[in-house]
Amino acid sequence: MQESQSEISYIHKQYVVLDQTFVVFDSDQPKNASQKLKLNRLAGVGPIYWRFQTNAPTRYIVSPNHGILNHDEPVEVTVTLYQNRFRPRHELFLQAAPVSETAGFDPKTIFETTETAQVTYLDLGTTVMKIESALENSKSATDLHQALDASASVGADRVDQLQSILNLTNCDTEQLVNNIHQAKQLKITLDSQLEERKRLVEEYKARLTMLEGSYMRKSAEVNRLQNELLNQQKAQAMKASASPNNKSAGNCCIS
Repeated sequence: MQESQSEISYIHKQYVVLDQTFVVFDSDQPKNASQKLKLNRLAGVGPIYWRFQTNAPTRYIVSPNHGILNHDEPVEVTVTLYQNRFRPRHELFLQAAPVSETAGFDPKTIFETTETAQVTYLDLGTTVMKIESALENSKSATDLHQALDASASVGADRVDQLQSILNLTNCDTEQLVNNIHQAKQLKITLDSQLEERKRLVEEYKARLTMLEGSYMRKSAEVNRLQNELLNQQKAQAMKASASPNNKSAGNCCIS
C-alpha cells in the first residue's frame, strides 16, 4: 500500500457510506473471525466504482472486494480475518470514485487522481483490545476541580488559565462523545458476537449428538462383527477337531 493514513492531509469527496467503520474481530473463536458491513451510495451521485485495499492482503478476505454502485440497494460486505491473526499495524480502507455511465474505465488507474476519490479507513481491532481501550478512555477525563485548586493565578493569568481549561474541557467533551459512539458500536458488535458464540455452541452440540450416535452405531457394529468372528472361529475349531485327518498318532499301525 503506497499511502498511509497519516500521509493523507487533503479532504476527499464522499460518494458512498458504510453503516459502520468500527470493525471488531472475535479472534478467540475456532473459526475465522468476520464482520458484515453494508455499503450504500449517497443520494444524487452517479455510478460509483468502489474497492477495498489493505496493507495485509494475506490476512484479510473481503467479499465482495470491489464493484460498481449504480442503484440505491445496499451491498453487504463480509470482512474476514484469516486465521484470526491481527496486528495493530494492519490497515483496511475503502476507496470510491465516480465513473461514466457510458465510457469504460481502468480500475488500476482510476484512483491515481486522488482529488476526486473518497478514502474511508476502517477502525480495526479485536474484542479484547477494544474493551481495554474503552476502559482506558473512561479514565482519561480531566479533573477540573484538581486543576482549579492547584492554581494560584489571578487576574489576566487566571482568565488565560480558565480559557485553557475550557478548551481542554471541550476536547474532553468531544472525546467523550466519540467514546460514547464507539461504546455503542462496541455493544452492537459484542451482542452480535455473543449470538454467534451461542450459535456455535448449538452447532457443536448438534454435531456432538451426531458423533455420539455414529459412535454408538459403529460400536454396535464392531461388537456384532467380533461376535460373528468368535462364532466362526469356534465353528472352525469344532470342525477341525471332528475331522478324520486329526486322529491321534498313537492309533496308527506300522506293518
